[in-house]
Amino acid sequence: MEDEVCRVIAEALSMKAGSVTVNDDINTIEKWDSLGFLSILSALENRFGGKVAEIDDLASVKSVREIIDVFKREHII
Repeated sequence: MEDEVCRVIAEALSMKAGSVTVNDDINTIEKWDSLGFLSILSALENRFGGKVAEIDDLASVKSVREIIDVFKREHII
């Protein structure tokens, strides 16, 4: 499921499939700016069935690993 999160993030930022890994963050993904982050959240919301918008912790994440950790804690993945 971690690969699915990476795929959704890459797609949301119009990046090549496989270009985002769990080790990436706002410093390694050039397109991860404020607008890019909104695209990421929207794409994750669409993919994971409307559960994402309810998670306050996502507002402050700065890495793919943090997103995955929040999703695991919230039992989304």
